[in-house]
Amino acid sequence: MSGKKILAVVKREYFERVRTKAFWIGTLLIPVFFLGYLAIQIATSSRAGGERKIAVVDLTGRLAQPLSRDLERQSREASPAAAGEEEGTRESRRRRRDRNVHWVIEVRPVEGGLEATKEALRQEVLDEKIHGYLVLDPALLEKESAEYYSTTVSEFVALSQLERALNRIRLREKIQARGLPADLASELEKRLDLKTLKVTEKGSTEEKGAGIVTAIVFLIIMYSTFFMYGFQNLQGVIEEKTSRIVEIIISSVRPTELMLGKIVGIGLVGLTQYLVWCLIAMNLSAPAIAGFLSLDSAGMPRIPFSLIGYFILFFLLGYFLYASLYTAIGAPFNTNQEAQQLSMIPTLMIVSAMSVYPAVMNNPNGTVAVIASLFPFTAPLIMFLRTALAEPPLWQILLCVAILVASTVGVAWLAGRIYRVGILMYGKKPTIPEILRWVRHMPGKTLQPALGSDL
Repeated sequence: MSGKKILAVVKREYFERVRTKAFWIGTLLIPVFFLGYLAIQIATSSRAGGERKIAVVDLTGRLAQPLSRDLERQSREASPAAAGEEEGTRESRRRRRDRNVHWVIEVRPVEGGLEATKEALRQEVLDEKIHGYLVLDPALLEKESAEYYSTTVSEFVALSQLERALNRIRLREKIQARGLPADLASELEKRLDLKTLKVTEKGSTEEKGAGIVTAIVFLIIMYSTFFMYGFQNLQGVIEEKTSRIVEIIISSVRPTELMLGKIVGIGLVGLTQYLVWCLIAMNLSAPAIAGFLSLDSAGMPRIPFSLIGYFILFFLLGYFLYASLYTAIGAPFNTNQEAQQLSMIPTLMIVSAMSVYPAVMNNPNGTVAVIASLFPFTAPLIMFLRTALAEPPLWQILLCVAILVASTVGVAWLAGRIYRVGILMYGKKPTIPEILRWVRHMPGKTLQPALGSDL
């Protein structure tokens, strides 16, 4: 096997894709779309609150006014500084979500009976005169319940804010009814903020949600890359075979050399794309992004170098494993439609890794996580996720790498056996037994015509 010939194929595959306008347009537009997505999401979330004009039918006669004052107080104390809280606590994050909702409370009397009043209010909701109406019925309040009617029940931030206000009022009412101090309610309303710290060999560090989100984003990038560039290998093989250009190429390059060059070349295209995105991300500093997107003082997550190192390691191992598999699948067939059924095999293997993702998130060192991180076709994604969430034992990481290397070599050998025969096979769609015969076929021997080739 000639290294120069493989390098020549790598250069051909790499520059053939990188020189196209479509590659650079896609590479540069994805960060633009991503930043635009963030900007739109933040801009719309800041306007997702707005005014909530609701009618309150207070059958108790004593809860509507305290409710109105409590909701008004929430709007005034929306910022952590105004409430005297530390930035970054759970309560301060909740207040940032609530600050855009402005409540307008209208107390409505019961006219012509409760049902008639509810029907009149229902019509006002449909006519968009009010956003909704709340019924405070003593019978329901005894069961710790109340009824809110609106055209939508998906406004989770606003509804949660309303529910908390009702619970606070009920708590104060119960305290007063038992003759306890009035200021006891404010003390009981305070919630403990649990700070999580990750224990590692180097010590303990505070674990923030942004770091976990970053790891999940990396996981999704790796997950989608296996699909995208795996299919590029499959389609590239089929296109060359269909156009018969492969017959010219293998006159000077062995089929195995062509396969390895194609896999490495397309893999380098993916790495180039990631490098461009990293350079863009590095040049967009945290203050610039915060100023442009009005992120307040939330800041940007700090990405550890170890996370980037593990991402590159398991990306490469996973890519070569799945690229070899997709290439082997593409070689025997003449069209994408013919290869579609077998291409579901690596696709399902990639998806299976994400199916155990919730279990790994809840217990990164549990039995499910360990098994999935050592099974070769789920290992790249799951072991990377484990290194981001916890600190797996070093022997498990090394064993995972060894299993992936051995599996990649095995799949590449299998792919090479199929590729060197299938790349020149035309005619009818091969069957699984015929493909297995290609694997067992020894170089130098002639295959029987029963394979269905027109050569």
